Formats: sequence, C-alpha cells, structure tokens
Amino acid sequence: MKSIITRSGAYIATVWALLGCSPSGPAISYPSDAQLSAALEAQFASDRHSAAARDLIRTLGGESGRLRYHIRHVIHRQGSYDTRYDAVLVMGQSGTQSLQALYASMIPEAERAKLPQASLEAYEGWLRQQAQALQKTSEAQAQSLLNTLELLGKCYRDQKAGAEVTVMEGLGALVSPERNGWFAEKLALPDTVARCLPA
Repeated sequence: MKSIITRSGAYIATVWALLGCSPSGPAISYPSDAQLSAALEAQFASDRHSAAARDLIRTLGGESGRLRYHIRHVIHRQGSYDTRYDAVLVMGQSGTQSLQALYASMIPEAERAKLPQASLEAYEGWLRQQAQALQKTSEAQAQSLLNTLELLGKCYRDQKAGAEVTVMEGLGALVSPERNGWFAEKLALPDTVARCLPA
C-alpha cells in the first residue's frame, strides 16, 4: 500500500511539473503589457535625466508623436518584474518634417539665418559641408556626422505620419507594485542598442 501511495504522489508531482504549476504557494499574477507600458511612460515623463531625450522624441515625432513600448520578456523577481522591452516612436508627422526640424536644431541660429531657404535640403547640405570641413581637423567627428545623416535619412525620410520607428532595443526596467498602480525603475543593460537616433 505504501509503495502505491508513493507512486501516486510522484505521479501527481510529475503532472504538476509538466503543467508548469506548483502544488503549493500562490500563483503569480503578472501585470499586463498595458500596465507595464503605463509604468514605463510615467517613468520617462517624470525622470529629470530624460529631459533631453523627451525633447528629441518631440522633435522626431512631432507634437502628436509618442513612444510605444514593445514588451519582449518579463521575469518575476521577489515581488517585482524584470521587464525587457523596445522603444518604438509612433510618428505624429512625416519623416521629412522630422529631419528638417532635427537638422535645423543642429545648425547654429546665425548660420541658419544665412541659408537661402529653410528646407531639409538646405539644412542637410550645410551639415554635409560642415562634415567636409571637419575632415581637416577631426576625421572621426566628420565621419560620425556623415554616418548620422546617412542613418537618419534611411530611418525617417520615407516615413508617413502614423508610421512606427524602433528607436531603442534591449531596454530594461524593474517594475514594482505601488499603492496607485505600478512603478518602473530603469535598468542599465549592456545589450541596449540605439536605433534611428543621432549619434
């Protein structure tokens, strides 16, 4: 009889293991992607160290542009949730408008006023001339500027309002429950990669 009971207990434990369940302890209730995204949005909006990043997103996305968080992986760690995600820019304007606004911000106002017209072509031309001039004093800076112009052109030039552009991959945050919802704390990860952002 004892051997039958032992075998029965082992069988039940095996079934629980195959189902991915534990016969003891409460089940873990994970926050939804919407709850995680809301916590990440609140963190980005309130972080004083992210002011420059918020300005850049506003320039690239337009006034109605916004970040969307693509949740990739969530691990429960002692009451908190280790969350890995990508940041996607939802465009509120055309890509040409984004590039024109960004390139204008990269040119000193006095130099911008000398240009024959306030256009993407004029701004991009000035920046390319600047890169050529830099080659005499700092080839690395010149190449960095040219690479940035090439990258941003590929990312944004043909985008329409409403398009989505991935700007960061491999981000991480520790999301914890608080009285009024969820609180996100950014994690510094070695595999975070910037996409479609100026160098």
